[in-house]
Amino acid sequence: MKATMFNKNSPRPLHQLVVLFCVLASMQSLPVWAGSVSATAYSKAGEVMSDVVVFATPIDRPVPASVKTDAPVIAQQQMQFSPYVTVVRVGTEVKFPNYDKVEHHVKSFSPAREFEIKPYQKVTPPPVLFDKTGIIVVYCLLHEWMRAYVMVVDTPYFGKSDTAGLVDLNNLPEGKYEIRAWHPDMGYIKPPLLQTLEIKATGMQQVKFNFDFNPKKRKAAKVEPASDVN
Repeated sequence: MKATMFNKNSPRPLHQLVVLFCVLASMQSLPVWAGSVSATAYSKAGEVMSDVVVFATPIDRPVPASVKTDAPVIAQQQMQFSPYVTVVRVGTEVKFPNYDKVEHHVKSFSPAREFEIKPYQKVTPPPVLFDKTGIIVVYCLLHEWMRAYVMVVDTPYFGKSDTAGLVDLNNLPEGKYEIRAWHPDMGYIKPPLLQTLEIKATGMQQVKFNFDFNPKKRKAAKVEPASDVN
């Protein structure tokens, strides 16, 4: 049985061209040189801190263009806002669904984004657009312990520390960056902690942020949580 031979000048089969196009397109979407930063947040007592927003802003290159993503969710659930802290890029829409069986009156008085979602609405409210950088505090006017924080940044390189105080920022192109860290207890008054860092082409770089306070405990719900709506 003779093997089928292809002339090098003959046209490629269509499926081979499709595969080649997909590979080239995926390669173009990746940064040529990309490093990473692993940040750890510590309290005044030397303990790790969760819910710390860390974001990196390039100094010597433009900020990459925004990419459309699914709208994040800050839910009213178990008589609290969840998650407690959210970080988004400017121009992002955020959904505020109510999964409790009781009504909530969602309100922000923050200059960066003032909005209100009144109770007794029979339809799911539209997402809220955050079109300015800054810190937004979200309240429930019916339940004073309910509070959430939104940090809006103008960079795609951001994250939030976990229970181990860690947050990783990946795929940072090589260059100089300002790395900032902020916690809700800093409010509007204190500026984020700041470090300047030279990001290398490859590898992971470690940074530490030492805050000069111990975080307050989040207020607990003062009533029994209602069962979630299916």
